[in-house]
Amino acid sequence: MPSVKIEKKTSLPSKDVFGRISKLLDSDKELRKMDPKYKCTFDEAKMTGKAEGGQFKANMQVHKDGDGSRVEMVIDLPFHLALFKGLVEKTLQKKLEEILS
Repeated sequence: MPSVKIEKKTSLPSKDVFGRISKLLDSDKELRKMDPKYKCTFDEAKMTGKAEGGQFKANMQVHKDGDGSRVEMVIDLPFHLALFKGLVEKTLQKKLEEILS
């Protein structure tokens, strides 16, 4: 299974980052439109989240990093969607940039 790994550092506190990303992943219409089976679960205490759909699985974790934080996302795609790996990465990078700026 091809994987996309995304890391983003920010000066925002980890708790704030976790809240922003959780809200994005849980309510983003574009993500839900791509896969009708899309669902998310979050563990606020561990600052982790999982998203699953009919076509992918994703894990997210927010880490404290000095005065800021670091977001790590790993998305597993089926082989037949490997050609879309770059598009998935670019789309998620853009969304993270928007909510963490």
